[in-house]
Amino acid sequence: MTAVVIGVGNEFRRDDGIGPAVARAVAESGVHAEISDGDPARLLEAWDGADLVVIVDAIRCTPAVPGRWHRTTLPHSIPAASSHGLGVPEAVELAEALDRRPEHLVIYAVEVADVGFGIGLSPAVAAAAATLTSAVLTEVAEEFPGTDKISNS
Repeated sequence: MTAVVIGVGNEFRRDDGIGPAVARAVAESGVHAEISDGDPARLLEAWDGADLVVIVDAIRCTPAVPGRWHRTTLPHSIPAASSHGLGVPEAVELAEALDRRPEHLVIYAVEVADVGFGIGLSPAVAAAAATLTSAVLTEVAEEFPGTDKISNS
């Protein structure tokens, strides 16, 4: 079995960089991670062949509690409030239509404060990054008990 963690986002749009930040932190622990801009076709390519896919993405909410994160799995509904025009919900629909949906798909959506141009996460979102990284690593470890490093390669 294989796993991949996909951090969706744009590091040049402040809090939208939470996905890539978590993906990089997870990769430092030896877990295969990818960074994506959220394009549905590129997401399908990033998760191709993986049994477990964990996606981390920014989500805009009103009212928002920046740094609060939510976990959902398929077949439950996927929120369409991504900070991208097209993204995870459309990728899931496309994957289902093409029979390329991963067996296990987990999505962590992080409420954000600022997706304006600039580098660096807001304090609340940055503070959530470590806890979220731990949750993602636990998710992978529970799916693959006794394995130190999970690779998609």
